[in-house]
Amino acid sequence: MPSGMSLHAAMFGTTLEGPGGTELARILDGAMAAQVAAVLARLGVPDLLAGGPRPAGEIARELGTAPDPLGRVMAAAAVFGLLRRDETGRYSLAPPGAMLRSDAPGSARSFAAGFLSPPLWASYGRLTRVVASGQAADPAAPGGIYDDFRDHPEEARWFARAMSGVTSLLVSQLTAAAFRPLGGSRFVDVGGSTGTLLAYLLQAVDGSTGVLFDREEALLEAPAFLAEAGLSGRADLVTGNFLDEVPAGGDVYVLSHILHNWNDEMVRVIAGNCHRAGRPGSSLLVIEYLLPEGPEPSVGHLLDLIMLMTLGGRERTRAQHEALLGEAGWALARDTPLDQVLPWHVLEFRRD
Repeated sequence: MPSGMSLHAAMFGTTLEGPGGTELARILDGAMAAQVAAVLARLGVPDLLAGGPRPAGEIARELGTAPDPLGRVMAAAAVFGLLRRDETGRYSLAPPGAMLRSDAPGSARSFAAGFLSPPLWASYGRLTRVVASGQAADPAAPGGIYDDFRDHPEEARWFARAMSGVTSLLVSQLTAAAFRPLGGSRFVDVGGSTGTLLAYLLQAVDGSTGVLFDREEALLEAPAFLAEAGLSGRADLVTGNFLDEVPAGGDVYVLSHILHNWNDEMVRVIAGNCHRAGRPGSSLLVIEYLLPEGPEPSVGHLLDLIMLMTLGGRERTRAQHEALLGEAGWALARDTPLDQVLPWHVLEFRRD
């Protein structure tokens, strides 16, 4: 916050003075700050401020939103340093808020809107209950997060855009490493959403074709993305549920950011479905954030907590992946670390 303002520091007065107090206050302030950023991102307020200062009421009229609530959110955004407010009451973008513009280099708009969407945000509030009871979320249960995305396609779109952003970062790491899969020319991207990773694989392997397989709501933006990449004729879109089955006849089955969503039992199911669907000699390409084997802290532990809160899944070590997938008939053939930014590893398995 600007000028050292902190709601929690003010509320608790001297309670948060001393070593660690300021840092704790800012952590506690973070929940409200995140939601304010998400509202700005989702409504597109930073895009409307790109041309210069404007009053909140004018922004509300253009967006068709209620002027009073939006004005109050924008005032709070100025407290958090996302916006600036001048003496006439007009708002302009501060540098952090400018990163929420759709056209900003490395735009964070989709991340804020997608990863802080209502179904995900609601799950964060259940962490204490999950820890106390040991009963993790079941994303496949009636009313789970995937049902929510099915019933609210706009939420599914925001989440797909956010995940596409993460996968674009992953693709940049694959490109920097000049990664090429061990073999095969028919890729089946299981849970591939927009198709960002499949596009990379098709461009990396001459003459290859692919299948983009996911739930209907997750594939909404895939046709336009693949068409823009010039790959429409090389990729088939197939809808379905990988917990039931996956398309048959692939050389390489791709599971990127999929297995960490699920508990061990469901990982065996997914890996088993890929094993049954594959051709003799087919492979399984798994991309996940790996936990360290030792005690060192890792951002992977924060990702692990997100999996616990939202999906009932978990991040795993390489050894844990190797053991689980080995039970489904897959043997680890190669581990390619891409951990300069996030603790990604590409684990390639062969059928036993």
